[in-house]
Amino acid sequence: MLATRVRAGATAGLVLSLIFAALFTAIGTFELYLPSMAPRLGETAPVTLRIPYGPRIVRDARTGRLAYEHARVIVPRGTLLQEDNDEHRAAFAYESTRRPPATARLVSVFVIHFIVCLMLTAYLRRFGQNRVRLLRAQIGLLSLMAGSVALAKGMLLFTALPEFWVPMAALPLWVAHAFDRRTAFLVDLAVAFVAASLLRFDNLLLSVLLVRGVAATLFFFDRKHARQMLVAGTLAGLSGAVVFVALTVVYEGRFNILADIFRGTSSNVLGCIGGGMLAGILARALRDPAERAMGHVSREKLIDLTDLEQPLLRKMSAEAPGSWEHARAMANLAEAAASAIGADALLTRVGAYYHDLGKTVQPKYFVENLAHGEKSPHEELDPEVSADAIMAHVVMGTKILRDGRIPEPVVEFAYTHHGTQVVEFFWHKCKEQGNPRGLTQEYFRYPGMKPQTKETAILMLVDSIEAASRTIWPPEQKKFEEMIQRVIFTKLSSGQLDESGLTLEDLRIITTRMATTLVNLYHGRIKYPWQRDSQKQEAEKTPIVHGAPPPAATTTPIVHSPAELPEPKSSKDGPKSTEPKIEGKPPTTEESAS
Repeated sequence: MLATRVRAGATAGLVLSLIFAALFTAIGTFELYLPSMAPRLGETAPVTLRIPYGPRIVRDARTGRLAYEHARVIVPRGTLLQEDNDEHRAAFAYESTRRPPATARLVSVFVIHFIVCLMLTAYLRRFGQNRVRLLRAQIGLLSLMAGSVALAKGMLLFTALPEFWVPMAALPLWVAHAFDRRTAFLVDLAVAFVAASLLRFDNLLLSVLLVRGVAATLFFFDRKHARQMLVAGTLAGLSGAVVFVALTVVYEGRFNILADIFRGTSSNVLGCIGGGMLAGILARALRDPAERAMGHVSREKLIDLTDLEQPLLRKMSAEAPGSWEHARAMANLAEAAASAIGADALLTRVGAYYHDLGKTVQPKYFVENLAHGEKSPHEELDPEVSADAIMAHVVMGTKILRDGRIPEPVVEFAYTHHGTQVVEFFWHKCKEQGNPRGLTQEYFRYPGMKPQTKETAILMLVDSIEAASRTIWPPEQKKFEEMIQRVIFTKLSSGQLDESGLTLEDLRIITTRMATTLVNLYHGRIKYPWQRDSQKQEAEKTPIVHGAPPPAATTTPIVHSPAELPEPKSSKDGPKSTEPKIEGKPPTTEESAS
C-alpha cells in the first residue's frame, strides 16, 4: 500500500488538544511541586519571584499612609529574602498561596489551555490551507508552541529581566514564512494566551504579546528572504512598546518613559523592544529546524534540489531522457501558473522535476522514451498488464524519492500527479477486446491520492496540458485556452481537484497564464535563407503535371522544431494545420504511452 501524508481529523485534533493542554499546564506549574524551588524568608531565592502586574495597597514610606497603585514585583534569583522588605514579603506571600496548587485552580488552567488548543486545531483543520491540515504540520506547530512556552518559563524563572523580553513573536514569523499570515495571526493569539497564563493571565503582558506577534507578521513583507525577520521583529518590538506605554497611562494615569529607559535591563519599554528584536533573531537563527518540524521545505533546500547535477536528476536524464525533457517543459508551465495565483512557485518547479522519476525503472513503457520508429512493448501486452506497468511509476517514483531522502512535500508530487484517475487508454482497450477476465475499472485506477495542495493540483493539470499542447496548430491563444479549459473540466468532473483548494478564480487565472506561456513557447520564426533556398530547390526538382494539384512542398511549410513554427495567419490563404483536429478530451500522457 502506498503511504501518503496523513491529514488530521476531528479525533486527532481532540487528542492533540488534550496532550498539549496537559503539557502547557505542566510547564506553567511544575516548579510548584519541587520543594527545592520553594522560597523561604531568610534564605536566598532559588528562582526569580514575580508578582503579576495589577492593583495593590501599599504604605507610603514617608507619610505612612496607605495608597492605591498598579505595580509589578520582581525579586531576582539569588536575592536574600528579608522579612523587613515589603517586596520580599509580598513575593513570599504570593508564592505561598500557590503552593501546593489547588486542584480546582489546576483543572481550570488545564481547561483554558484545552479550549485554546481545540480552537487552534479546529481552525487549522477546517479553515487553514491544506498544508496545515496535515497531521505532521499540526504536531510540529504545537510542539514549537510548547518549546516557545518552555523558553518563556525558563526566562521568567532564571532571569530578572522584565516579562516583556519573552520572544513569543518568533513562532508567528515561522508560521508566516512556512504557510500564510492568516494562520500566523491565530497562532499568535494562542501562544500569547498560553504565555500570559504563566503570570496568571497578566493583561498588560497579553496585550503586548498579541500586538507584537500581529505586527511581526504584518511587517514581514518579503517572506522569500528570512533576513527580513530581523526587521519585522524590530518593528514589532517598537509597536509593543507603544502599546505598553499607552496601556500604562490608561491604568496609572501617567508614565515617565525616560525614567523607565534609564533603568537599563529593568526597563519595561526596552523589554518590549528587546523582546521583539530577540524574536526576530531567534526566528532567523532557528528557521530551518522550525520549518522542518512543521514539515515545510526551506527555500535554500528547494534551490539545491533544482541543481541539475543532483544524482536523481542525473539518473532521470540518463535513463529516461524523454521523460526528463517532458518534466523540464512542465516545470516552466507549472512555475508560471503557481506564481500567477500566489502559490509556491519554487516548490512547484521542484515537484515537476522529480514527479516522474519512477519512469526510470521501465522507461521504454512510456512513448516519450522510444526512439523514432521503435516498437512499443505495449503492442504485445494485455491491457491490464500495460496499465500495471504505467501505474507502477507512481509507486516506484515515491519509493526512489523517499530512499533518496527527498523532502516529503516534494515526494507528494509523485503520488498525486495522476490522483486517482483511471488509465483510460488501456481501460478502453480492455473493453474493446471484450474484457475476457471480467475486470472492473478499479484495476486501471492509479494507486495515489488526489492533490491536497494548490501546487500538486497545478502539476496534475500541467501534466496533461503540456502533452496536449504539442497537438495544437497553429499555436494561437484561443486554441490553447480551449484545450486548457477542456483539461480542467475533465479533472473537475472526475473530482480530482476537490481537495486541492483551487478556486474558480485560480482556475481562470491559470488558464490565461498557461495559454500565454504556451503561445510564447511555440512562437513563430522566420525561415533562414538557406531553408527557403532548399525548399525552392526541392520544388524545382518536382515534375509539374498539368491538371494535378500543386506539390505539398509549396503549400505546407517545413517545420523543423517548435521554435521554427511560422507566424500564424488569420487570412483564408494561410497555412492549414497538418495535425488532425482534436475532438473530445485531449490526450493525456498515460493515453499516449502506447
